[in-house]
Amino acid sequence: GVDGYRHREEVLKPLLVPWINSLYEEGRAPLLLEDGAPVHTARISVEYLEVSHIQKLPWPGHSPDVNAEEHAWPWIRRHITQDFLPSTCEDQCRFQWSYEWENLPQHLINKWIDGIPEVVRQIIKYGGDNCFHDG
Repeated sequence: GVDGYRHREEVLKPLLVPWINSLYEEGRAPLLLEDGAPVHTARISVEYLEVSHIQKLPWPGHSPDVNAEEHAWPWIRRHITQDFLPSTCEDQCRFQWSYEWENLPQHLINKWIDGIPEVVRQIIKYGGDNCFHDG
């Protein structure tokens, strides 16, 4: 698994912060969007972003419904299972994921995006909770 230390050392330091800084250098004003995964809320990760002057967009802790890409992962996994035998190496796995990502229908992506405003309304209605899924 990934903990806050590993997230900072393998993602934030070498990849994310330099990329965001390059956007600042281009005159852009990026905001980082992270969900409430433990690695994103770990003190070591949060403090590193703060000292790196990376601005974060406030976001609910468990919010897959307001992130259209989260709908893509189960779709891709389901289609890999249907379209391929289990992968036997990393290259094969990467090919399968890339293939299904490229073949994800645009109308599905649009449907997921179009559903976000209603989910946001429900989150607001329930005071930031996602309990509207319970019943």
